[in-house]
Amino acid sequence: MPGMIRGGTPALRRAAYVGAALVAAVLVAMICGERLRFAHSAADMEAVARTLGEGVELRGRSIGSLTFEFVRREDDLVYFHRGEQGWDGDSYGYVWSPEHRPSDTRHLRGPWYRYWNDAHQ
Repeated sequence: MPGMIRGGTPALRRAAYVGAALVAAVLVAMICGERLRFAHSAADMEAVARTLGEGVELRGRSIGSLTFEFVRREDDLVYFHRGEQGWDGDSYGYVWSPEHRPSDTRHLRGPWYRYWNDAHQ
């Protein structure tokens, strides 16, 4: 049939491409937004990490531009737990560790690391 292109009409394919582009843009904005909020919040988070006592846990706190379900010191590590993300409920957040790299983390900068699926919920 004239005007038909494999996979649908040209208008339908254009709509699919536009939809995919919008989804990609939203995902990029979310990722960049988290990075910017972390960059803006890191100094305030470090001030909390330096003063938080061993075994102390703060619940439901906003620090800088980020909100945390909890902030907790365990030995020389301070966990800033953001929450659950994704369909399988992966837990994620940040760890302040000036002495060493914690296991199962990705280094961000300085004493900061990011974790996923952490056991410290």
